[in-house]
Amino acid sequence: MRAFICLPIPQRVRDEIGRIADEVRGATSMRARWVPKANYHVTVRFLGDIDPMMCVDLERIARKIGRCVDPFDLRLDRAGAFPSPARARVLWVGGDGPPPYRGLLTSMHHELERLGFPGERADGLAHVTIARIKGRPDPTLDRWIDRASIPEPLRVPVDRIVLMQSELTPAGARYAPLFEVPLVGRPAAEAEGDPADAV
Repeated sequence: MRAFICLPIPQRVRDEIGRIADEVRGATSMRARWVPKANYHVTVRFLGDIDPMMCVDLERIARKIGRCVDPFDLRLDRAGAFPSPARARVLWVGGDGPPPYRGLLTSMHHELERLGFPGERADGLAHVTIARIKGRPDPTLDRWIDRASIPEPLRVPVDRIVLMQSELTPAGARYAPLFEVPLVGRPAAEAEGDPADAV
């Protein structure tokens, strides 16, 4: 079973990201698979193929972390490409993650490593993938990324962690949530300690 852990995005933000994706898509010429708006999310960790029985441990980890992280907001304020516009393979809309986001990622990577997953460093950039480029990127892509219009940062309220199953089909990936865990924060007595120690 192919799966990943993510943070969901409200419909109004999906619509705005879709508008930005349409701007870039309409202004460039390249072979790419554009992500449907319904599939937009912020990835916490791609897990790959896992045993379905592992969902029990993954939910336990998510609940442990959810008890230690308060709900928070992400601000998506720019478009970009990995690894660079000139060699682009992934196009995204994103922004710098606040401390609670980085803490969530660090805790998740630590707990997954204890489960046997490879170690991974927390990336401070929170991003939503809008396209995967299959061939050579458009030579003007960097110009259009700079022009992609985000009049004001998009606010993404984050209040839960989701384990998503990803089924690959000829029409693209189809996602189905396997569980959702709320972020409920810590008791006041614990809030004075180090967030990493609480997890």
